Amino acid sequence: MGELHAFLGKLGLLSIDGFEFRKSLGGRSALSSLYFRGDEKIVFKFLISPRNDVELERFKQEYSVLCMNSANSTRNESGFIAFDYKFIGPPTSYPLPVIRYPLTQRLSGIISFFGYAYEDGVLLSELDTSSYTHEEKILLLYRISSGLSYFNQTGYSHRDMHPDNILLLNDYRMARYHWEDNDPRVKFLDMGSCQRANIEYDWMYRIERNLDEDLVFTENNKRIVSSFMSMPPDFLSQGEKTENYDTWAFGIYAYKLFFGEYPFVANSINDLTLLRENREFGTRYKDNLNSLSVGEKLILNHILSPNGKERPSISTIVRLFSWLVQRGDEFQNPEFINRVIHNEGFDPNHDPVDDLY
Repeated sequence: MGELHAFLGKLGLLSIDGFEFRKSLGGRSALSSLYFRGDEKIVFKFLISPRNDVELERFKQEYSVLCMNSANSTRNESGFIAFDYKFIGPPTSYPLPVIRYPLTQRLSGIISFFGYAYEDGVLLSELDTSSYTHEEKILLLYRISSGLSYFNQTGYSHRDMHPDNILLLNDYRMARYHWEDNDPRVKFLDMGSCQRANIEYDWMYRIERNLDEDLVFTENNKRIVSSFMSMPPDFLSQGEKTENYDTWAFGIYAYKLFFGEYPFVANSINDLTLLRENREFGTRYKDNLNSLSVGEKLILNHILSPNGKERPSISTIVRLFSWLVQRGDEFQNPEFINRVIHNEGFDPNHDPVDDLY
């Protein structure tokens, strides 16, 4: 079964409490493998011989966030966090893997691992979109953005959002009408680079964790720990205060889905600096955008703003794509579209009072 199988065998990790190794699922600093125990499937994630304290704390943070976050936990009267699902949305679209095996350390911390429930699906990086129609691509982006909007309930931004970290489950359902809930069934993997999203009010909502979370965040904001392309250019100047971080990564994927190329050349940090300071995209950027409908063009151009304050939030993006999918005939006038974009995706002509009658 390969080198990993032999390696785990030497460490005595081919069998864990009745779960038997089946195959490797890859990974970088941490390795993931699929295990079976009867009909139960579990993904074990291993960190072996961490290079430093930060790497270990980052691994512990991922486990802790999967166990307990603002989407699945609440604070009780005693001030403790009580495990209680409060996710708002279809249970089938809860956006994170569900822990099934606790964080465990062996050999004095040289080996750390935990397990989460395996779910059938396909990684976005392995999805063949070569034959997708333009409408199918729009629907896929609507689905991913909807999943990201559910992810935001966790209280974290992901900050390493790329196709290898997005798992599409089966039997999804996107709403046909704007008042219905979407059921995108999207899971987001690898939370090692995540950052608390509500910095300003963090002291009110922080979940206390048995790890040095501040050490992880401080280190993450000193250097590039995520995929180079998923890092917005204003991170170079804004660091932890970067706004709408994951919006940028979504825009990069959307652009590549449409045009089969990235929106700019990124051979070095200098290229990101030029993009941030002078908005220097690739030579085909404008022509490519002009080939889209006016609504698609304006939405994507805002999403790929090098200034985080100008990028729409993920929840806004969901509403913008709902216009494209459900109300495209109303989404033709550039002035109206820009008003919708700057009104967080809501119809600027709609009076909520009308919904009462």
